[in-house]
Amino acid sequence: MNEIILTRHAFERYCQRVERIKRDELVELLRQHAERPTNKKRGYIELAGVWWRYGARNSAIILYTCYGRHHMDLPAAIRWAKRHRDRINLGGGEGFGSDGEAKAIRR
Repeated sequence: MNEIILTRHAFERYCQRVERIKRDELVELLRQHAERPTNKKRGYIELAGVWWRYGARNSAIILYTCYGRHHMDLPAAIRWAKRHRDRINLGGGEGFGSDGEAKAIRR
């Protein structure tokens, strides 16, 4: 699999949760790591230390969303959260004030 299809949503989430980067630079970085992913579990893939929701079509990897860098087994954490009708904080600044204290998230 050499082709990387990065959805707009996945790119935006990467910029929000990991770092701001040019789209072409990110695709090239992902292409370099796609041959040897760190982890691959049930529709989730970890490339260069970053977790993604992905799919595969022909010789392409399609990245649907970016969950960011995490020390945990993210697929297991997401399954646990779904089972317990809970959520996990994926970072990116949502839910925390500048003082580091948790804040209510408004919808």
